[in-house]
Parts: sequence; C-alpha cells; structure tokens
Amino acid sequence: MIFLKIALFIGSLTGGGAERVTSNLANYLSNIKNDVTVITMSDCNKTYNLNNEVNHFKLLKSNERKNVVFDNILRYKRLKQYVIEHQDIDCYIVMLPITIFMLTKLKKYTNAKLIISERNNPKSYKLYEKLIMKYAQRKCDGLVVQTQIIKDWYNINNIEVIPNAINNEILINEERKNINNKIVAVGRLNKQKNYPMMLKAFSVFSKKHPDYILEIYGQGKLEKSLKNLAKKLEISDKVFFKGYVKDVSAKIYNAKMFIMTSNFEGMPNALIEAMCLGLPCISTDCDGGGAKDLIQNMGNGILIGKNDIKSLINSMEILSNNEMLANQIGLNAKKLIKVLNSNTIYKKWYEYIKKIIKEV
Repeated sequence: MIFLKIALFIGSLTGGGAERVTSNLANYLSNIKNDVTVITMSDCNKTYNLNNEVNHFKLLKSNERKNVVFDNILRYKRLKQYVIEHQDIDCYIVMLPITIFMLTKLKKYTNAKLIISERNNPKSYKLYEKLIMKYAQRKCDGLVVQTQIIKDWYNINNIEVIPNAINNEILINEERKNINNKIVAVGRLNKQKNYPMMLKAFSVFSKKHPDYILEIYGQGKLEKSLKNLAKKLEISDKVFFKGYVKDVSAKIYNAKMFIMTSNFEGMPNALIEAMCLGLPCISTDCDGGGAKDLIQNMGNGILIGKNDIKSLINSMEILSNNEMLANQIGLNAKKLIKVLNSNTIYKKWYEYIKKIIKEV
C-alpha cells in the first residue's frame, strides 16, 4: 500500500550535507512504502545512492549542455512540465535557494503542498539568496530548519526544527585503538570553513608537538591558496590535503582530535559524525547555532569563539596533554548516536510532512 506521493528537489546528489539529507530522507520515505521521486538539475555522478524503489528524474543530461542560460531555461521548462503532468503528487520537498526559487515560482501549477528546507545559516547568504528565501517563506506551506537560531530568522507559522540525523553507514562499533598523533578536519575548502585559522593554530601547536600531523579531507577552490599558506607557515611537511574520500570515517577514526573552524554552519554533518565516532572535537561557536546545539563545552566537546586562534591552540594543548579528559569527551560525544538516530529524525520529517499535507 502506497501512503503518499512525495517528490524531493535538489541540484544534485554529489557531496554536501543537503544532498545527503535528501538521499537519506528519500530512502527512508520509500522504505515505509511511500512513492518517492528525487528530482535533480542534471545527471551528475551520485555520491549518495538511492534505493531501487526511489525514482530519479534528471532535468538535464550531460550531452544536452550548451551554456548556462540555455541549460537553465531548459531545466525550468522541464520542471514546469513535470509539475503540470504530475498532479497526483502530495508534497514537494525542496532544498537550497536556487531550486527552492524554481519550484516556488511553479507552485501555482500544482495543488501539492510545498515544504522548503533551510540547510545553512541564512544570515551568511548573499543578498539575492536572502531575498529568495524571504520570498519562498511567503509562498511555501511548510519550512524545516536545523536550529532555533535559524528558526528565529524566518517569520512563518508552519516552521519545524529538525536536526540532521547521523548517517548509520559511518558508524564504527569498535573501541578506538591505535590512536595516532594526528588532527583531522573534514569539509569543503572554502571561505566558510576558515581553514587559515586552523593552519595558523596548528603551526604554533606543532612547534611544541612536532610529532603531530594535520589531515584535511575535502575539495574546494581554496586548495592552492591553503597549500601556499601551509608552505608560508613552514608546516607543509605536516599538513596533508586528502581530497574527497567516501570512507572518511575509517580515515579519521584513529585521530587524536577533530577540529572545525567554520564561521557559519547549519547543522554540521562533519562535526556530528566525528562526535558519533567518539573523537574529541573542537569547534568554533559558528553562526547558525549548530555547533552550540551539539556541544556541551568541556563535556562532549570543546566550543571556542569564531576566529579565536589562541583558544584553539589552548584547546589542542588540553586534548593532547590530558588523555583521560580527551577519552571522556569522546565517550560523551558518542551519546549523540541515540539523540540523532536516523529513524528518529526521519520519522520527525514524516510526521511533519503528513501534518502539512493534512492542513487545508
């Protein structure tokens, strides 16, 4: 028996937290016998796999690409055609500003409910993105955000705070052994993640702890400049840019600590996963409130100020010099597994979807 017909719309299923949430939510909804389709802007390679029962509709194929204007016009036309032809859909769920804007503009062609989901800190957006989200909140039927701080930015009645779920595939149900003197970070190499702060702190820390290395997992346009900074700081031989890897949990599992230096986040998946692996974590109290929601300072992690290099160095010293405290912080962090259990979180999504659909 099929309960609901639901379509999720996002740019792609390649990398990123929103993409992971989309694929996992689609799989969960299909597993409980809903008819689920994921719509993507193109047919890029998938980082996250969909169940066989989940339909995947691509608005543009690689061999059809010509230029940005042509591609986007064709995508919009096909999305409009899809919306008009699929009047039996009960609900659309859309992530990220551009795709949210596209489907919001087409809402008049369907009776389906529209739920938009904010996956970042809207205060960090460019002006046009802020305008898109303010416009969308007036047109949508429901809105899902990740933290109370982000909720306060919006002005809509049907808004729900649902944090990110832990990805069960990354969990390693073993005691952490053979811990190495390495510090790890995971995230795109962009301005948001503030890797210069991390490199500068590590350059100071490394002088007292020359046996430590720093591994950074992720890709991005700042890779060259960050490597140049590491060279300038004379730590190139101890900093390793590992790129994007699928089995990142296995790569970071035996690290001494995990660091996140972001200026802003929604609900940071990389931090969630590191904590659920039992790594002692240090994070900035980044805008958006996600890190603060996850970390109880000196209990299950260490929370420091944005761009506070001195506090980062001190925190690294604390975890490196106090093995008992570091181990206890890691054990406390693993308790997040129960709080952010995927079945619990995606059930909240399903209950909210049903609530929105039932409203007249």
